[in-house]
Amino acid sequence: MKRIVWCAFMVGMLLALAPGVARATVVTFDDLPAAGLGGPIPNGYGGLNWDNFYYINGDFDLTSGYFYGIVSPGNVAYNAFGAPADVMSVSSSTPFFFNGAYFTAAWNDNLQVTVTGYSGATPVDSETVTLSATAPTFESFNYAGVTEVTFDSFGGTPHPGYDGSGEHFAMDNFTYNQRVRSITPEPVSLMFFGTGLVAVSGYVARRRMQRKA
Repeated sequence: MKRIVWCAFMVGMLLALAPGVARATVVTFDDLPAAGLGGPIPNGYGGLNWDNFYYINGDFDLTSGYFYGIVSPGNVAYNAFGAPADVMSVSSSTPFFFNGAYFTAAWNDNLQVTVTGYSGATPVDSETVTLSATAPTFESFNYAGVTEVTFDSFGGTPHPGYDGSGEHFAMDNFTYNQRVRSITPEPVSLMFFGTGLVAVSGYVARRRMQRKA
């Protein structure tokens, strides 16, 4: 009997003290002022710091990947100076989990982008993806515990009919998780804990009644 009570107690405590499931944050860029070419994405937007990333209303140029790269209307982020320019990066002082984002080449078919995750100054993961200039693709990276993600675009050939050039890309719906661990019991976990104790109490009462019968 003591073993059953002890197991129920431990399970309840683990549930009560476990950190909650982190919800993904989706940065859409759509609540930034929609004014043509827009401007630099300000630090702190979406809870992150942005270096050399600008935003643009995708409807500003209908003959480009900026237009076709719209996932949530109507702004997209982009590397304003193309490449090879200063490194484009997204960072935070708190480690985060980079799920991924939608990418579209602005001018070049088969543009490539190398996406590297860092923990401090140490690279922890890197992947190169090839982009379409006519449709957005969600690229999953799943970089865990990173403090910075950099983006380096290169290559590709000009898409016929587009009125611009360069190694630019559009990015939409940047998705990440950031959670602060806490040992404060959550209401749902406490409910499970209480339910377990009630069940154990009921079991004990039934055993006592059976013994008296």
